[in-house]
Amino acid sequence: MCIISDKIKLCTCKTSSTNRLQHYWVLHRRNKENKNTIIIIGEAMLPSFERFYPKEYKKNYDLLSNRVNEGDVFDVPMQFKAKDVLQLVFNNNDEIKRATYLFKYFNKQWIKSEKCTFDLMGYFDEVYFGKIKKIKR
Repeated sequence: MCIISDKIKLCTCKTSSTNRLQHYWVLHRRNKENKNTIIIIGEAMLPSFERFYPKEYKKNYDLLSNRVNEGDVFDVPMQFKAKDVLQLVFNNNDEIKRATYLFKYFNKQWIKSEKCTFDLMGYFDEVYFGKIKKIKR
């Protein structure tokens, strides 16, 4: 795993989905009206970069935590709401497929979040997404 650049840019370029993007971001927003319940049977146990590369994962998380709070991280001005969740996904050609970093919007800043993917699917809508540019240092 590599150390991610501290100059990444979250691009809002036109794309119909994240399926074909190698590195991408998604802004999730809570949907209280249509998504209030989730039924989960079992638990997914997916490999994570954090487990296999703890030093690099932590360093990247700290670096990204600073970067997402800089005013120029998005390519266009964005409006956020409290409890929005920003998901950054980096796909790697290593033995582990991807690293995911989550941040929650609180008091006008992004803070590290431990949201579960099932929570995002069950309670949140994807409101924006796009490509992440300039990945490696």
